[in-house]
Amino acid sequence: MDFYRRFFLVFALSVSCLWARTEYCILPVHLDGVHEDYAEKIVSLTKDYFAAEGYGFVSDASACDYLLQVKLIRKEKGVALVYEKKNKSSETLWSYGHIVYSPGNFASVVSYVAREIDKLETDWIWGFGFGALGMIGPVDFVDYNYEPFVQFRVESVKIALDLNIAFLGSRPHGVHGSVLGPSLSVAYMFGRHFVVPYLGAGINGALFITSVEKEVVNRYGVTEKESESETFGSPGYFFEMGLSLKLKNEVHIMLESRYFREFYKMNNILNGKKGAVHGFSVGVKIGV
Repeated sequence: MDFYRRFFLVFALSVSCLWARTEYCILPVHLDGVHEDYAEKIVSLTKDYFAAEGYGFVSDASACDYLLQVKLIRKEKGVALVYEKKNKSSETLWSYGHIVYSPGNFASVVSYVAREIDKLETDWIWGFGFGALGMIGPVDFVDYNYEPFVQFRVESVKIALDLNIAFLGSRPHGVHGSVLGPSLSVAYMFGRHFVVPYLGAGINGALFITSVEKEVVNRYGVTEKESESETFGSPGYFFEMGLSLKLKNEVHIMLESRYFREFYKMNNILNGKKGAVHGFSVGVKIGV
């Protein structure tokens, strides 16, 4: 299992490097019947209040997560202060407007926007994953794993329902079989950057079906092949870590690894001894 130890070491270092906060690029303030001095005041207040909420700012629009458009429009009894959060395609994702009757009221509006601009961002993601599943016990093997899934994201929380399907096609130690099990997980996503590390845990139910062909000598002294099978079902739990990448056209790519362990023990089909079912899975998920 040296491969898994090396994988997790590299993965952990990658996650620490990609830890990131959400960054905005403020577009030139749109002014309609309002003096330019107000634009400087609004930009200064926006940077101060957004920084207090943990957001960053960059001057290059191609290097940010979101664009921020601020508008000041003269109205009969005051000034309309409008904020628009946009993606890089300039599509408006969130907006808020408020009539301000004196410059002294700007701060309260900017403070509210900084607190609310990323609240309750929700997203449904459907997709399919593939990778490898490796059991450490009671029978050691590594083989292909397939994983259709659905996720619901709200703010920085990811809730996922997966179905793990693994086929022991490589017949390790002569063992043939399959693994089938649904899982439910909850993970926390560290930031809302387009590359986001996450950590989580969950519960699963798993059905393990294994069989092995053994050579036995019958009473006539003839060697025959005899098939022996073992079916085992158990609830369990797992821990996961991963990276989520959001590409153009709302395509999501997730690099994910899990350590799982079942509550009950299973017979080792090779020697009949009971052992804890546990292991790792690594894979790539693609969703929209």
